[in-house]
Amino acid sequence: MISIYNLEDYKIIRDGIKYLLTQEPDFKWIGDSRDVDDLYAALDSQNIDIVLLDIYLDGMQDVKTSNGFEICRYITNNYPSVKVIAHSMYDDSDKVVKMFAAGAKGFVSKRTGYDYLIKGIRTVYDGGIFICSESGKNLKNVSDYINGQAIELKAINEFFSKREKEVLELMAKGFLSKDIAKELFITEKTVESHRRNMVQKAKVKNTMELISLAISRGIIKT
Repeated sequence: MISIYNLEDYKIIRDGIKYLLTQEPDFKWIGDSRDVDDLYAALDSQNIDIVLLDIYLDGMQDVKTSNGFEICRYITNNYPSVKVIAHSMYDDSDKVVKMFAAGAKGFVSKRTGYDYLIKGIRTVYDGGIFICSESGKNLKNVSDYINGQAIELKAINEFFSKREKEVLELMAKGFLSKDIAKELFITEKTVESHRRNMVQKAKVKNTMELISLAISRGIIKT
């Protein structure tokens, strides 16, 4: 039996998923909630194989909780036997990449049908990686990632170059331009050029906004 818990803010969606999944003879419904504390309590007291996780809990303004990326990372670090499948309508490439970086084993868009969710649950339970076609259409190395030939997912149109991301990560750590130059063996002028280019690409006003955007989109790790 595959035991499942669903963290989802909207009750009508929780009820619908519960009804559909409990029709499967090899699925065991452990519970569902809009409150992450209920999920953590269930993880401590129940044997859960799969957590279905909405990544933006829009209806939870009155509930103090982390976002889905933070929850996924927490589950991965503290309950390593539990596998997370993101289930969200926010399925653009940067969100998908960020969820897998946080430890997710699957991503199923809410734009797709019930059959994808079923397939995703069984694939992940069996030790595989699952990305539905809707969520994977803007990723350039899905097959390699699923087959274990790539260690991270990449979007078709990378927002920043590899060197720009290296500079940005050091900026986020508080490095000054001269220190970044020494770390990457480039000139301080080159560092400043990368910074200006990234500000222009991101259409932000300054470095602080650039770093905030990069963290929120999962472009750099924190």
